[in-house]
Formats: sequence, C-alpha cells, structure tokens
Amino acid sequence: MVQCPRWRLSCTWRRASWSPRQASIVPEVSGEPVLTEIRYRAESEVVQGEDIHEYPYAYLVTAPRFLRYSFNPVSFWYLYNKHKELQAMILEVNNTFDERRMYFLKDSTLDDPDESWTLIDKPPSKFKNTWPKDFHVSPFNSRKGSYALTAQDPFSPHLSATGKVDNTITLISSKAHVKLIARIFSTQPAIDPSTLGCWARLAFIASWWWVGFVTFPRIVREAGKLFFRRKLHVWYRPEVLKDSIGRPATKDEIIIERTFQPFLRSLIESSNPGHSVKYTCPISSAPTEETFTPESPSSIEPLQNETIEFKVTTPLFYARLARHPHISEFLSNEILKDDDKDRTFYTSHPHLLLQLLEEPQRTETSVSWPSSLTEKSSTVSSISWRFLHWLRNHVRPSSGQHPQQRNQLDIRHFDFSTLDRYSMRHDPPDQAARYRGVVTKLLLSDLIAMGHPEILDAVCYMLRVGGSYLLVVAVRGFWRWVLREQSREVRMCYQAEDEAWCEIETW
Repeated sequence: MVQCPRWRLSCTWRRASWSPRQASIVPEVSGEPVLTEIRYRAESEVVQGEDIHEYPYAYLVTAPRFLRYSFNPVSFWYLYNKHKELQAMILEVNNTFDERRMYFLKDSTLDDPDESWTLIDKPPSKFKNTWPKDFHVSPFNSRKGSYALTAQDPFSPHLSATGKVDNTITLISSKAHVKLIARIFSTQPAIDPSTLGCWARLAFIASWWWVGFVTFPRIVREAGKLFFRRKLHVWYRPEVLKDSIGRPATKDEIIIERTFQPFLRSLIESSNPGHSVKYTCPISSAPTEETFTPESPSSIEPLQNETIEFKVTTPLFYARLARHPHISEFLSNEILKDDDKDRTFYTSHPHLLLQLLEEPQRTETSVSWPSSLTEKSSTVSSISWRFLHWLRNHVRPSSGQHPQQRNQLDIRHFDFSTLDRYSMRHDPPDQAARYRGVVTKLLLSDLIAMGHPEILDAVCYMLRVGGSYLLVVAVRGFWRWVLREQSREVRMCYQAEDEAWCEIETW
C-alpha cells in the first residue's frame, strides 16, 4: 500500500499542445489555463495514431525532484477533453535499470455496453483499463501477464474538485491469477503550494525531502526479503521491446554509434538496388529518428519500395556490434533468436536489411591492409590498429551468436570488420582513435575480463592512481636529493672558506 504526499503537485491545470521538441510557458491571463508545450521526446510515440488535440488538458501525478534526483516507479498523466472530462491516461513506468515504458490508455467504460452511463449518471471516479504486460519491472515476475487499472478522477466534475488521488493497479499472471495489488491514494486534503507561507513551505520540504532518496533502498530491502526469506524465483532482466525506452547509453556506446550512423547512411545511399531505411537511435545525444534514402531507388518489387524500419531498442546493440567481425552475421543471429528477451533491435523487413549489409562484406574480403593505415597513419596509430587486428583473430565474440553456434569452435581467419574499415578510411582522426580504443577495450575484456569492460576501467583507474602515487614519491625523492646535494655543497663551501681563513691567520 502506497500513500501519496499531501502536496498537490502540478496543481495548476495546464493546456497541453503536445509538442515534442519545444517548451514555452505563457503566463496565466484572466483565469484561463496556462498554455504550455510539453516535452515528450520518445514518449511522443505513445500517442501516435491518436488525435492529441482531443486532450487539451493534462494533469501529472509524480514524485518531485529534489537536488536533481528523483525516482518514480510510476507516474500518472490524466488527459481531459475540451469538456474537461477524463478520457485517457498515460502511465510512465520506470524500473531500477533506468528503462521506461509509456502506456497510453483509454477509458474502457466508454466502450463497454455493460458499463454504459449517461452524462448525468456516470460515476466520476471510474476510469478502467486492462492491457498486456510487456515491460520488465520486478525480478520476481516475468514479462508475461497483464495489468488492470482503476483510477479516480481527481478533479471531477469538470476540473472543479480539490484533487484527491486514488489509483489501484492489479498485476494479473498469464494464468489469470491476481499476483499483486498496489494502491496509491491521498490520506489528507491536497495542499496548494501557492497558498503556503515561507515557513510552511520549509516545514513541508523538511518533512518530505528524504522520501525520494530512500525509495530505491526500500526496494532493495524488500527484494532481499523476498529472495532470502521467501525463496522466490528470480527472472533475469530481458532486453526491452520496441515500444519501450532502453537504459541510457555509456560513453563507449555513444562513440560506437557516432561511427555506425554515418556508416549506415553511406551504405544506404550507395546501395543498388536501394531501399530507404528509417533508423531510430536510442541515444538522446544523437538524432532520435532519421531516414536514409538511396541515390537510386529500387523499382524491382513493390515490397522493396517500402521503407525498412530499423530501430535499435537498447544501446547494448552497439557494444555487441563492435565485438563481432561480421555485421550481417551478427544481425542475422539476432533476428534468428528464438526468444525476444535478448534481441537488441527491431526491423520490419529482416531479409532486406540483411541484403543491404551483406553487400559491403562480399566486396571487402581481402586481408590486405587499408591504404589509410599504411600511408596516412602515424606510428602509434598503425601499431594500435595492428593490435586490434591481432585481437580480431584471437578473440571470438562473447555475444551476438546464435544458440547453435555457441558450443562450436570457430576456425575462420578474421580480418578487420566492415565498421573498422569505415572508421579507418572516413572517420576524423580523433573519432577513429576513440572508436579504435573502445573496440580494443571491448575485445580485451572478452579476453581477460570475462566480457566486462568495467573491470578494465577499474584496473586502468587503479594503475593511474598507483602511477600518480609513484610519480609523486619519485618527484619528492628527487627534490630531497637535490636539496641534500645543495646543502652538501654549501657546507663544503663554508669549510673551504674556513680553511682559507685559518691559513691567512696562521701566516
């Protein structure tokens, strides 16, 4: 049972224009709702296919951010039509892996003939919906089953109430058994922060600031009870599906993506026959969605004229791709996986995408070194690329393999991957050096760190700390030696002067 704080968060009603790119606020005039632009970014995909202008009013129930930190297992968006009636909701579900899923829900009671109501008799607190579960939230529950939501309209009727929150979420297993019931509700009347004085605001913040910081430790504590005391089965985290939002990317994955995106663009533009590809990137620092069009569009089959959707669902895709020497083989293995729990991308036309990526590998099977490596590279760069080439031949990819290939010995001779060659020839020197360093680290982690590059990062950090300490000790010892030598010279000088003075006195 979860209790909601008494603070009426986002209590001022805002008229939402639902723009995913811009954000602007117009001051309230004559009591009219404040006009605002709501940033949705990837969340804007949730309302695709819906007329968003039907919901001009939006209300958010979420945990506040304190010192730039917040953790919200679930946030509720209440969407109202122009008559100020609750018509839809958006549930923003977050797990402890920084993954997110947005569910757009409509009131099922409006379409259910058994629960049809007139405008006069319709109960104000009945918003119901049931939808399938496709997002990993708890390690003690699989991704199967469904959710059922019963929510009360906090401002019924017509946005005139004080904002009493009462939502109940029921988790139903795949065998139609109720597994969990969670409820969030208001325990006291809502508080409008604009009516509070300075001391009242400070008192309220002092009584609630710590709640967000202890949410995650509380989750870990309860999970420990379920695992150690109740001995519940643990479900390992699967990769997110195409309708979910993956975790934030690491620095290494961002570097690989900066090489992969122009590589994919050049590949599509030069393909013959060509197919347009809509590439979706999960990294926020890169363009979220971009369409690559070939210079010579295909006119062979009607199906081939369709745009191929290629959506990377998790940044882990780039780390796996960089490890594998053959891009088409890696993508083929990902597509052929029996279970979608380990897939890292989605494509609408798998066979067409594989055809596009097989073409450059057929033309680059030569083992000869690229001209850019032998003519333009420096000595350090050349040695680094040759070391990467050695790793390609001695390290087999630890991920991205088909299950039937994992127990087989691969005796093929591996050359540079297609992405390696593209980075050598087309990337700027600084980006090529960063890409080469990241791929080298990933392959070394497969060789000596059980596939975890974090171990290598920790070892490198310890070596840097140890080297800095030894350098400080060496510099300090050197200066001590210098000062000791100077003192010795000064003493010898004084001694020489004393002997000379004694000789003068004696004479």
